[in-house]
Amino acid sequence: MIRAYLVEDEIFAREDLNDLLCQSNKLEVVGEADEIQTAIWEIHQLEPEVVFLDIHLAKGNGIELAKQLRTLKKPPFVVFVTAFDKYAVQAFGLDAVDYILKPFDEKRIEQTIEKIVKWNQLKKEDVQSQSIKEIKPSMKINKLAVVKDERIILVDINNIMYIGTENRQVFVKTLNDKFVIDTLLYEIEQKLENFSFLRVHRGNIINLEYVNEIEQWFNGTYNIIFCDGSKVPVSRSYIKTVRKHLGF
Repeated sequence: MIRAYLVEDEIFAREDLNDLLCQSNKLEVVGEADEIQTAIWEIHQLEPEVVFLDIHLAKGNGIELAKQLRTLKKPPFVVFVTAFDKYAVQAFGLDAVDYILKPFDEKRIEQTIEKIVKWNQLKKEDVQSQSIKEIKPSMKINKLAVVKDERIILVDINNIMYIGTENRQVFVKTLNDKFVIDTLLYEIEQKLENFSFLRVHRGNIINLEYVNEIEQWFNGTYNIIFCDGSKVPVSRSYIKTVRKHLGF
């Protein structure tokens, strides 16, 4: 599924767009922000393939953010969402995938998603054609390097209950301790692909082996409760995935 991120400071417009995008089985909303600084930090962390970006933000300008996104190592596609048509030339000058006017139309969103799917496939094919594949012996280690009191400690992956973000830092929570880790969340997620871990929120990855209870929360969301009593929220975007894996 293609990972999407939303930058929109009008909460009702953001919720409307989120709902329309979530109706597709080709795209998953992994995060959202209402201002540029939060968006920049989370896009670095989550590395979405596409960013839906409003132009007029209360704190900043979407055109300027799009220019910054182009400098990333893995720049996402950009779809501008705005109530004004006068910025279209600027938008497409920044290689925008699409330019959608508010209020949102379901059919128009579907067309945009199809366009994103095509662009994403072409991008993958281009990367494959330019890369030189080397066969190297792979070696896996079931440890994560974490920091504790200025020491680097190797934590057994099977002992990790969950990984989260706090004060713009990534941390690892085990049954008896909590560590800071100098690795981006999406990079950790890739390392944990062959283990019993699942992303349940844009800022949380949990180990299913330590889940003790699922608690219903506000607006149809849930909290995951672990065997030590600690809790992690499940965002709306991940509810279906969590239900599937935990069977409820």
